Amino acid sequence: MKNKKTTVKQLILGYILFGIFIILGCLQIMLTPFTFVRGINLISVIAFSMGVGAFSKRAFYITKKMIDENHNLKIPTTK
Repeated sequence: MKNKKTTVKQLILGYILFGIFIILGCLQIMLTPFTFVRGINLISVIAFSMGVGAFSKRAFYITKKMIDENHNLKIPTTK
């Protein structure tokens, strides 16, 4: 059975994809002429931004906790 832990590579890829989605959403908000579409996109961009913020906060919290416990950074890897 494979180990299903999240790797650092997957976390970085998630940050990049969320960032791209937020940037594209912002561009669509600025460039669309329809007010309804702007409102819906604004709500979705805010929601995804909150998700990315919470995700980042949790990642930094886990990293700090690992540093405090071990006095050095040990990133878990899968074998």
